[in-house]
Amino acid sequence: MSTSRSFRCLTALLVLALLLNGCATYRRVRVDKAKAVLDTASAEVAESHLLDVRVQVFDPGELPESENAARGISKIIRQAESKYMPVQLKNAMQHSGHWGAVRVVPAASPGDEVLVRGTILESNGEVLRLRIRAYDSRGIQWFDEEFKSAVSETMHAEASKQGTDVFQNLYYRIANELAEYYKSLTPEQISDIRRIAEIRFAAELVPNAFKGYVQQGKNDQYTIDRLPSENDEMLARVRRVRERDYMLVDTLDAHYETMNHDMQMIYTNWRKSRLMEMNLIRKVDDAKNKKLAAGTLLILAGIALGVIVGNGGDYSSAASAGIGAAVGIGASILIAATQASEETAINKAALEELGVSFTAEVEPTVLEVEGKTIELTGSAEEKYRQWQEVLGKLYQVETGSDLMPSQPPDPEKPATVSNNPD
Repeated sequence: MSTSRSFRCLTALLVLALLLNGCATYRRVRVDKAKAVLDTASAEVAESHLLDVRVQVFDPGELPESENAARGISKIIRQAESKYMPVQLKNAMQHSGHWGAVRVVPAASPGDEVLVRGTILESNGEVLRLRIRAYDSRGIQWFDEEFKSAVSETMHAEASKQGTDVFQNLYYRIANELAEYYKSLTPEQISDIRRIAEIRFAAELVPNAFKGYVQQGKNDQYTIDRLPSENDEMLARVRRVRERDYMLVDTLDAHYETMNHDMQMIYTNWRKSRLMEMNLIRKVDDAKNKKLAAGTLLILAGIALGVIVGNGGDYSSAASAGIGAAVGIGASILIAATQASEETAINKAALEELGVSFTAEVEPTVLEVEGKTIELTGSAEEKYRQWQEVLGKLYQVETGSDLMPSQPPDPEKPATVSNNPD
């Protein structure tokens, strides 16, 4: 056996030993086998009893501190997930039939009847763990809970065939929890939630006119002190402005739906490949712990024998076959794990590239209101902030003043308003 061949054998052994000793260990989790059933309304809910829901873009949370646990995950991917997951929850809630309009929004606003906030605590393709908090316009927190679900490679395959999200059970459980609280409300409480949301929206728009109608207590909860009459002209104007607010919310919600559609396939592939990689690494760990330790000794002995015999010029084919068999212990698993790791890296890069475009979101949003063209620029969050300022100008239109700004727009607030060309 030549010196170069001996060196190659020893190098292969060293690489194999490093792989075996360096494999990341992923704890095994219990897969959710019970299928959640979405709680759907048994009959059509009267419009007066419906509550509108806004699901805020989730907090992406923190990446795992462990290098192994964070493998294949990045802040960009988490940012993309923070916009993908609220759409999944929104769709589950809409299908339940318990709610009015359910929309995904960049941020909360005083006019929200029900607001749902989420934080991503863990998301790695196998486990999804979310913290969900829900509030209503009264400032009452419905619940603050953690929801967790774990899936298998088989469940990924089944979800792909059905065209559903692999963690649909988790979204159903959250939707059911929200529906359970909603069904515990009395008609009077539902009416209060709707009225307080309207007055809080009005007070944000015209503070002086609607001051004192709703009181905020020491516990930050809102109660009705008095209400304007139903034929109050200022309230009628606010309601017309609020209808236009729904217009932007619907536009942003459609934007998040498009993002959800664009990333679905890439995101699904990333989750599947990452779980496959994790499972293959577990197999390597199992083999290492049970058999490969002894196998490594055989490899050492075999290669050492090959080196000795080779240096003596009498390298036997039988010894070569024995070395190959010894080296082959666990090698197929290692190769598969390497391939899965490469696939995960490819999907990660594609998802990150898509996530960067989601983060930018620089396309302007153009709305036409009262013969004026309103252009909002920047991210969805920035557009939403600009829109809050535009709402005040819309109220001025309702009172008969011009929507056109009297001074050049602040470059830090790039919302622009111009006459709509004929």
